[in-house]
Amino acid sequence: MQAQHITEAKHIIDTLTSEYFSGRGVVGEGEKKAALFIAHQFSRMGVEPVGQDYLQSFQYPINSFSGALNVALDEKTLIPGKDFLVDPKSQKMQGVFEVIWYTYKNVPTKKQLKKLVRQRFFESKVLVIDEWGWDDKTGLLESLKMNTVGAAGLILIEEEKLTHHLSQTYFDYFQLKVLRSAIKKGAKQIAVHIDQEFLPAYTSQNVIGQVTGSEYPDSIIVISAHYDHLGKMGEEVYFPGANDNASGIAMLLSLADYYTHQNPPTKTIVFMAFGAEESGLVGSKYYTEHPLFPLQKINFMINVDIMGTGDEGIQVVNGTEFKGQFDQLVQINEREGYLKQVKIRGKAANSDHYWFAEKGVPAFFIYTLGGIKAYHDIYDVSSTLPLTEFEDCFKLITGFVDEL
Repeated sequence: MQAQHITEAKHIIDTLTSEYFSGRGVVGEGEKKAALFIAHQFSRMGVEPVGQDYLQSFQYPINSFSGALNVALDEKTLIPGKDFLVDPKSQKMQGVFEVIWYTYKNVPTKKQLKKLVRQRFFESKVLVIDEWGWDDKTGLLESLKMNTVGAAGLILIEEEKLTHHLSQTYFDYFQLKVLRSAIKKGAKQIAVHIDQEFLPAYTSQNVIGQVTGSEYPDSIIVISAHYDHLGKMGEEVYFPGANDNASGIAMLLSLADYYTHQNPPTKTIVFMAFGAEESGLVGSKYYTEHPLFPLQKINFMINVDIMGTGDEGIQVVNGTEFKGQFDQLVQINEREGYLKQVKIRGKAANSDHYWFAEKGVPAFFIYTLGGIKAYHDIYDVSSTLPLTEFEDCFKLITGFVDEL
């Protein structure tokens, strides 16, 4: 059974991280494709829709980068994803610009900067901000990073790692994050071509199904995970999101299969795969504002994310808020010897459990600790995801649900 769970989880993760799903974001309808895939899995297993079908649609604004993404400093072409990332709030831009470098050693005073701004000096320039060694007691560094000087673009130097996020708004300029190892100090010219599109009413969807309880159908346990990720940046680069959160969806689908075929539950279990988590917990917030059944019927919610490692155990957000249930989880783990540790954490608005807890629903957010460091980058791929404690996490969650 253990090999079967791992094999099935690996297949799900391989599928969701493939190029077809484009990082499960806006560009190429990757998020929509992933939602339809999950709905198909629900249907195949015999998980019933809660409403008329599995999908609950909603709209939200999102900034996206669907076309060209070319950057060259002097004569060096930078590789997107590896050498640089476009800030998610960037505007479209095409042109060749003079580069101005500022470090703590050569940055003008605030008075000098104001004079340059009045002269419109920065409007056709790209400003490189090197934070190394900068003591920002005056707030000048933060002011420059907010582009208060009105430059055409900014370059922020990153020391070791490039991580991406999403945005529901955008600047009137472009901004790049560039690895120090990829940028030649003193470069004088930058050529950029960034295609950007702001979608004020992008349609996403939650995917929701249920297994009706045999004895207490009106008592509900929710198991959830977000299926979306960061999508594509430009025509070629996409963020696979194996650990975050194809692994969580693999866990959710493994649990759905378990409760439909192997262990029919006495209480109803509702499986919720949320969209637009990476854009600000949008899908789960929408659900709590437009529930398909009264939230008061939910006995408990278990939200899972980053299920691909576990060398150092798991973290349980809201453990301090629901200490009795947390102690139950710990007791099961100690009795069965599943994981190295079950760490407790307090309240945090860091995943889809949050809006439910804010509405009074008892909820945990569980994620694994240790192992690979890939996160919100192009290296979060299926081939290097070890699934170290996937099976033990599965057993711990099912044991906890059985006690609930």
